[in-house]
Amino acid sequence: MPATVPAVDFNRTIQLSDEQIRFYQENGFIQILNVLTPDEVDYVRESIAEAIDHLSRTKTGKSQGNPFYSKVFHQEVNLWRIHEGVKRYTLSRRLGELARQLTGVAKMRLWHDHCLYKMPEQSLASDWHQDWPYWPMYHAGAMSCWMALDDVDETNGCLQFVPKSFKWGIYPAIALGSGKKQLETMLNEEERAKFKPVAMPMPAGSCTFHDGLCFHYANPNRSDKPRRAIATIYQPDGTEFRKKGHICTDPLKLNDGDKLVDEIFPVVAEGKPYPTTTFYDARERLKSEAALNDARHARMKAAAEA
Repeated sequence: MPATVPAVDFNRTIQLSDEQIRFYQENGFIQILNVLTPDEVDYVRESIAEAIDHLSRTKTGKSQGNPFYSKVFHQEVNLWRIHEGVKRYTLSRRLGELARQLTGVAKMRLWHDHCLYKMPEQSLASDWHQDWPYWPMYHAGAMSCWMALDDVDETNGCLQFVPKSFKWGIYPAIALGSGKKQLETMLNEEERAKFKPVAMPMPAGSCTFHDGLCFHYANPNRSDKPRRAIATIYQPDGTEFRKKGHICTDPLKLNDGDKLVDEIFPVVAEGKPYPTTTFYDARERLKSEAALNDARHARMKAAAEA
């Protein structure tokens, strides 16, 4: 645990307004400024640095991320499981309660944390994509908190979102880091007309939350300094496992339909549910959109061949 940073308390909660919750549930994303104090930002930075150093020095320690993404950013997954300081942050009630309020559920669980460092002059754009198609889940509503650990803007790779795009459907997973603009080529004419991104520059200690089906993107880091961020990803209690490969579930030998529970996916917030929620069983939607995804693949293939 960092010794040079004052004691911090990540369990101090923040009550969101009805307007903020409504904005998130209508648009699929929201920005919340100054969630962490400067001391807390320093604590998280130092904790992550120590955890990454531990991985690099131990014989068994190695990156938990997909090496394919090294073209896009330096990433590590589930640092909370190897470092007490990261654990304090990742399992904090402050972040978990914000996620619970926005999603509108009674109980929120962690999915995983995700260190995302874009190094200067060495990164690519992250490509427009949805997160949920990569996750082995039958229920929609899982979402990410993307915390800026440095001031971010379009120069060094702040996030950008397409408002309301989380309602457009469940698109196929794309090859992140390929630079082929696969998602854009899948859009039909109506979707292209609505594709109006909003950039989220913000100071360190501020964050965005976005639904797993919201289209998002980040520029390459064109600055001369690292762009440091950490995502904490949450899934509402009751989310069921969909049989497919994922680094977080591959070792668990889960059966299709099992709930994502226990100490590996701990509860981070509980409270009274809200009248509206973004959590729902997506099985029927997956079936009904199979034909749409065939058409999306056909548009992507035609664009690649043009």
